[in-house]
Amino acid sequence: MKKGILFAFLLMTTLLAGTACAQMNYDLTNPYLTYAPLDEDEAMPVLVDVLDQATDPDDASITIIGGADGPTAIFLAEEPADAQPIEEEDAWPRTFTITMAGDTTLGSTDDLRKRDDCFEAVAQEKGYGWFFSGLSDLFATDDLTLINFEGTLTEETEKKEKKFNFKGPEEYTDILTLGSVEAVTVANNHTLDYGAQGREDTIANLEGAGIVVSGNGKLGVFEKNGVKVGMTGYCFPYTDGKKDITKDVKALREMGCQIVIASFHWGSEYREDFTGEQRSIGRAAIKAGADIVVGHHPHIVQGIESYEDSYILYSVGNLVFGGNVDPDDRDAYAARVTFTVYEDHADAPELTIVPLRLTALTKGTDYRPVLAEGEEADRIVSRILKRSSKMEGFENGEW
Repeated sequence: MKKGILFAFLLMTTLLAGTACAQMNYDLTNPYLTYAPLDEDEAMPVLVDVLDQATDPDDASITIIGGADGPTAIFLAEEPADAQPIEEEDAWPRTFTITMAGDTTLGSTDDLRKRDDCFEAVAQEKGYGWFFSGLSDLFATDDLTLINFEGTLTEETEKKEKKFNFKGPEEYTDILTLGSVEAVTVANNHTLDYGAQGREDTIANLEGAGIVVSGNGKLGVFEKNGVKVGMTGYCFPYTDGKKDITKDVKALREMGCQIVIASFHWGSEYREDFTGEQRSIGRAAIKAGADIVVGHHPHIVQGIESYEDSYILYSVGNLVFGGNVDPDDRDAYAARVTFTVYEDHADAPELTIVPLRLTALTKGTDYRPVLAEGEEADRIVSRILKRSSKMEGFENGEW
């Protein structure tokens, strides 16, 4: 264990010195997991405390997550001595959990960047680990987190003539990796804010950070523990209110994907009821073979439809959204879906609604979504279900 402690100490020293973010051995699926938040002034004592929890330190695996402003957390995963490896012939079926959440804009407009409360100012003050830190218990404990990345990561200066053009630097990909976001869809109306070059830069920067990208004809595949998840997605306008993703689903199945997620940017901004176009496209996607459908763009929560043993999530709302310094509507949710997966398919998903607030603040925003609790959580779930279809028996966020 001395070698492991030395490695952890060196990494800790590097993080405290304020270098680029680090994420090592980040596997939070281990059931024998201990989490310890780090106080920068007491980093080493916390590390020692975590190590002391190991009954057999030689078998302990240390994970340290940190950013430019210092470490944010330590994880200790320890496998007990009597744990037996799963034999290959007994490995199926497997349980696979996916979290899907909403519109994420890392950066702001040229005008907003002049303000003291803009996204960039908070990033500089709080560090890149700040933005998803309120959801670490959610995103870090699934197998895959998928969000809608609505904006660009580019140095391109020539922008399209429109009301809002969102942009951030390449290093903002660290916000996603520190937040345990493994995949994004870029099928939205802000991907081309800085033209084709901005879009190409954004995709290259995301993929360079190890994030799976899908959308607008680009198929994404995420693989873990023998499970392949395929992703496709599209943005309005839709021809005659229709979109056929049959070819995408077929291609993803041929790649060996047991699960296929379809993402759509659709509907009307700030409209609580989903439209007929959303319903027809969502249902067609399920009929085409998608295992679940998730929607974005309205910037507020909309209802859910239970359809053919699956779900159409019409709008999950915003998430980390740098494009608004004082959102009027602060409700959102994450959809937690669990699949029982076999070698060549998956059973129908089990759905849990996880109500969120875009910020813990009541005025302004710190761009840090948090889990809603108590009456707030009940109110958000009730709001979603009020606009939902065929969701009878769905109470307290789950069946």
